[in-house]
Amino acid sequence: MISTAAWFVAFLTVMLLVAQTLPGTAAVPIKVLRVGADPDYRPTSGTEKSGKMVGSDVDFATALASRLGVPLHYEGVAWDGIIPALLARKIDAITAMVITDKRKEVVAFSRPHTFQTITTVVRANSPSNFNPAKNDLSRLKVGVMVSTSAAQALEDIPSVKPITYNTVADEYNDLILGRIDVVVIESVNAGYTTTTIYPGKLRVTNKDLTGKPSYTGVALRKEDTQLREAIDAAINAMIKDGSLNRVYKKWYGDVSMVPSQ
Repeated sequence: MISTAAWFVAFLTVMLLVAQTLPGTAAVPIKVLRVGADPDYRPTSGTEKSGKMVGSDVDFATALASRLGVPLHYEGVAWDGIIPALLARKIDAITAMVITDKRKEVVAFSRPHTFQTITTVVRANSPSNFNPAKNDLSRLKVGVMVSTSAAQALEDIPSVKPITYNTVADEYNDLILGRIDVVVIESVNAGYTTTTIYPGKLRVTNKDLTGKPSYTGVALRKEDTQLREAIDAAINAMIKDGSLNRVYKKWYGDVSMVPSQ
């Protein structure tokens, strides 16, 4: 007969395993989620004077660690050394990295948790049905910032002759003043600036001008398959219950950036 003490030890062992297991997934193989991020890349991740890091990725990583049932250690790492830090096991994850084929040669990625498009911004007092898409731009006065992904996208639309600007502030100010009809810009940038700097003055249309969104996921070591499965499950759950959208809405307003399941 198994003693009461033996039963108790077995019970505790099972409870510890359950505590680090997401429903229907593999156990979480870490005690702490160590995340590295660019310390000066606002609003994704930035460092306050106190040394505390804040940003949309900090909030996402915090929520992710909570879903995994482990504490979070979030630290700034120089961007040009962040993948080497991951491979050297100084960190466990890079929670905000654009997924590219070149990076896939070195690291593994979770399922995407956000995406970005090239979109349009108009004045908030424009008619609600004024949402310029690609085929509308040739009839409008279009503004774009030089040397950006948005400017590159407009090069593929020969019928559009945009007015170029050196800063986002300049193009938005001209839009507000009515000197141009629309600004073409990256959706995440649009969401953040219109929400935090120009609230009530500008509106993001969420029109995708290129049909080629870029996706962001969690970068991991290729051998950490169990952790990747757990993170994928956590992201899926956050998308399903709406909590992931709430994380990003705080920073980027009503911009569409969370992919469907």
